[in-house]
Amino acid sequence: MNFYHLRYFLSVAQTGSFSRAARDMYVTQPTVSSGIAELEKAMGVRLFNRGSKPVTLTMEGRTLVHYAMQIQDLIEEAEDRLQRRDVLPGEGFQFGAIDAAVTYLLPDILKNYMRAYPDISLSAQVAPSRYLVDDLLMNRSEFAVISLPFEHPRVETVSIYRDSMPLVVGASHPFAARNTATLQEVVQEPLMLFHTDSISRKIVDERFAEAGVSPGVAMEMRSPEAMRKLVEVGVGISFLPMLAVRESLEAGVLKVVDVEGVAFSREIGVAWRKGRYFGPAIRHLLEAIFGAYQGLAVWQKKEGSK
Repeated sequence: MNFYHLRYFLSVAQTGSFSRAARDMYVTQPTVSSGIAELEKAMGVRLFNRGSKPVTLTMEGRTLVHYAMQIQDLIEEAEDRLQRRDVLPGEGFQFGAIDAAVTYLLPDILKNYMRAYPDISLSAQVAPSRYLVDDLLMNRSEFAVISLPFEHPRVETVSIYRDSMPLVVGASHPFAARNTATLQEVVQEPLMLFHTDSISRKIVDERFAEAGVSPGVAMEMRSPEAMRKLVEVGVGISFLPMLAVRESLEAGVLKVVDVEGVAFSREIGVAWRKGRYFGPAIRHLLEAIFGAYQGLAVWQKKEGSK
């Protein structure tokens, strides 16, 4: 069933004339006539008594008027809602974020967003970057805030934040009094490291491999918060994102130790599937994220090149 054919049908029903309906719809009379003929063929019934002037509806035509008006009202309501960027209660979408992003970078942004869109239902998937990208590729998430670099032929990324990853030790650790250590000394200590599927772990492992050293890994974890706490109590030492340890450094329960010839850092960025369309509600959140940090101009350029 063609919506335009329904509109022609309603216009003829209201005016009682094919020619007048054509004028009101700004089309030719043959267009109206053929459209209604196709509608009648599709429905398998006659909708008008054409022998009278004005033309009148058949019994089947009167039945269809009732439904056609409901269809037209629903379409107009949908158009109006989309133009006003309204969101129905319970509607929403999923996005992904690494632990550090959802804990330290996004809270204020999400608070303001939920105030602007109180009816929207947000779902946040918190996981390592590789799993968040899998969600993008499977169309389960609209976008994700991940660790960079990450390259995939079907994924676009824009960096928003650069985060250093210093070596941190508990305040009572011997390194804390020295402030510096060699990489060879570091690998003799029990290290708390991210799991091997983490981009942050990959950054550390590559540097160890370049230096030809093998770390003594005491424990592998996914949560920087848990790792921070364990380092505070002296279970081990770790290269942790500055985002995760800043408050502990200010409180004096952790100390940064410079490692000779080594300076780790990672970038955090927004990733999305290439060609993805973002409606107004999703775009509003993305623009808030890029605007709060950096990358808005780069993102807008990539969007404009579609």
